[in-house]
Amino acid sequence: MLVIRLDAIGDALALTPMLAALRERAIPADVLLGPANAGVFSAGAVRRAIVARTIRQRSADRSNLAAVAALGEELRGAAYSHVLVATEDPAGYRLARATGAPVRAGFTNLWGKPGKTLWSWRYVNVRVFRSAGLDSSAPHECEVLFRLARPILGDAAVPTRDPSLLRPLVIDGEPARDERVAIQVTDKWERLGMSTAAVAELVERVGAAYAVHLVAASHESSYADRFAGLTGRVVERFAELAPWKDAIAGARAIVAPDSGALHVAGMVGTPVVGVFPPSRAYELQAARWSPWAAPYRIVRGDDEWPRAAAAALAGLT
Repeated sequence: MLVIRLDAIGDALALTPMLAALRERAIPADVLLGPANAGVFSAGAVRRAIVARTIRQRSADRSNLAAVAALGEELRGAAYSHVLVATEDPAGYRLARATGAPVRAGFTNLWGKPGKTLWSWRYVNVRVFRSAGLDSSAPHECEVLFRLARPILGDAAVPTRDPSLLRPLVIDGEPARDERVAIQVTDKWERLGMSTAAVAELVERVGAAYAVHLVAASHESSYADRFAGLTGRVVERFAELAPWKDAIAGARAIVAPDSGALHVAGMVGTPVVGVFPPSRAYELQAARWSPWAAPYRIVRGDDEWPRAAAAALAGLT
């Protein structure tokens, strides 16, 4: 079978409990990922991880449709019996049909988005309902994605929250234990409405009680340079996902915004303080994207969030 998830790192990691259930039942699964989340799973998590490097998720122009058709023809050779479309974007649905798989499961929003529902029915023949907006019953994204595999796993299957089962699907080997508290340095803080000065305050508060390890992706070096200049602290940059995941998996704990780092920690069992923006949908977003299998605290990113995050960390460690 093939699972399609072309989105970001956290989106892909929400598949981990499903992949664990498939692995437990010895069901061979491939995943189709995008450039942004390629390498997010360990080598043993799936039979094969395929990266759709030339596909644009929402484009319907001629060149992208041709790229989808070409990749679909390549995937057709694998003779998949099932394809699970674990995305809302059109490219995933088009690729599912292009594989020629007899069973293609995807989400439908029914009357929440009737036009999209009718469109998606052309591409999938097993339809799984998900709310068009944030679901007031507040299911976790891992639970929602797990529904796609129920025709294969059965209704009695439950997504595991055991990090000892999930951790090997995210990291290869076992990193050395690091007694420092990791803090993610990312411009997503700013994109979620939390100032760099406030993040610097967080680092000083946490640094008063713990040794800290500031971690950033190399592609965010501009923000990391600015942050290092503001705080006078060293920020370690990671050019590849594997050592970045190991740094999170080996950490004493991590503080991060709602980001891929939070979801790595959530799957490998590293205690995590997650900071979510104080939007109207704060509670529902926190329920949907909270760390899945790790001890955690969620903090609302209002004016006093650095103090609240430092206090939450003290309660976890």
